[in-house]
Amino acid sequence: MKTKEQILKTALKFFLQKGFYNVSMSMIAKELRISKPAIYHHFQNKDAMVEGVLDYSTEKMEIWSEKYFANLGSGEDFIERLFQAIPIYKNVELVLLNETVETYLYSYNDLLIILSKYKPDLKLKISEYLKLRRQVFEKNIRRAQDEHFIRPDLQPSRLAKLIHTIIEGSTFICELDPSLKVNVISNEMYQVLRKLLER
Repeated sequence: MKTKEQILKTALKFFLQKGFYNVSMSMIAKELRISKPAIYHHFQNKDAMVEGVLDYSTEKMEIWSEKYFANLGSGEDFIERLFQAIPIYKNVELVLLNETVETYLYSYNDLLIILSKYKPDLKLKISEYLKLRRQVFEKNIRRAQDEHFIRPDLQPSRLAKLIHTIIEGSTFICELDPSLKVNVISNEMYQVLRKLLER
């Protein structure tokens, strides 16, 4: 029998390849060469599987984040590393699916937007995850202020929202405009922000 993780990973990949509304439990069962009841053993219905996909994706990103942000020397290091991650966030599907090269019709951010409109509970779940990310940003902003890297007059919670918006916005415009080089954009955004934040 296929594992729950294999089902979730296949569902996520299909959502990105074909679009959320075009994926059925039957398609996933066929791809994995299992029966539909084998999927229903793990998930009562498609909605339950979708929640599982969100939990799976969140967990994968948390594991990635722990490794990526490990052994940082300061709050300033965290913020710089955060901006260096913009190319990774642009192609976060590759982190979630353990792949190196793949082209999907939909991005993971596309999927999050679709799911947030599909069901209010999912919108709340996605929103809570994003709030947790900003709390991590805020904690490291406070740390950078304590280290006298960031001006003390800036409110950490507002600055966390600004940084989050810059990062998400950068991935969005680089996705839509192929003339923009994501590595260049990430460095430029960090250099501009650094000048604004420094004491």
